[in-house]
Amino acid sequence: MHSKLFFKPILLSIGALALLMNLEGCAGKTIASEEAEQKESVNAAVAPPEDENGDEVNTGEKSDKKKSSAPTPESAPNSSSAGDVSNPLYHRFELARKQNDFTTINQVAGEILSRNPGDVRVLNTLASIAIQQEKYDLARLYCTKVLAKDPNNGAAYNNRGVIELKTDNLRLALEQFKRATEVDGKNKAAHANLGAIYLKYRNYQNAALELQAAVENGDQSPDTLSNLGFALTGIADYKNAEKAYQRALTQESNNLIVSLNYATLMVEKTHKYKEAIRLLNKIRFIAREPAILDKVEILLRKAENPEAKTESSAGSQKGVPE
Repeated sequence: MHSKLFFKPILLSIGALALLMNLEGCAGKTIASEEAEQKESVNAAVAPPEDENGDEVNTGEKSDKKKSSAPTPESAPNSSSAGDVSNPLYHRFELARKQNDFTTINQVAGEILSRNPGDVRVLNTLASIAIQQEKYDLARLYCTKVLAKDPNNGAAYNNRGVIELKTDNLRLALEQFKRATEVDGKNKAAHANLGAIYLKYRNYQNAALELQAAVENGDQSPDTLSNLGFALTGIADYKNAEKAYQRALTQESNNLIVSLNYATLMVEKTHKYKEAIRLLNKIRFIAREPAILDKVEILLRKAENPEAKTESSAGSQKGVPE
């Protein structure tokens, strides 16, 4: 019996930008350079892109989550083309990036690129910002310039994947994320994005492998950990699925999607009813969305009377994969 997915897979986006997304519309995390450390997590959503240093870029959008994950574009390491941050121009560029001062970023980037047209750090950052501003053709141009300079730049392939996701080309996005992991096996953004796509299509085995790779390479975001928990549930690795959900909630205790997925696991698979009831009551107190509240009531009835047949046994019920 197959249950519908309740959660939304999280995809990573460009270097400093992460966007939340639904299963129906995947987005991703982007990375500005090979040095970027993705800090977003996957929760069946998309996280803000990060720049070459792994810091989040302020998109100006409000979000209920501290972090979110989505397909994450990134760049490949190349110290010679990345430039020396001790140089006054790079110092100004770095400072503007941290302050999300896009006007100064563009001005300084123009000066740097006039001297070094193939500076991959700057080009990946500009690609990340272009994705953030939904200027996808411009972002593609920047990625093309990066790859002309460095054909094995994983961040650029990852950013291309995010662009394809945002323009509804899922197959091409998958190809770009795979390419990113081929040229850079430690690219956590690309691994997380691949895992989210596999999860969307219920390929739990591959999803678990990719999401585990993302976590092992530094992605400790609640969204990525939640996606990992969901994937592990799909392959009946309930013990490690619980650990993934617990780690996610340690960072973001009021994340409703993570909490609901974890509660569903405890009710329907591990049968830890007391713990599940406590978590479900907390969700019921916080949640406002009717779909979540309906699911909470179904799970509570089952947890309080495990022997009784409930709606949760119906094939159309949303919840943990079976």
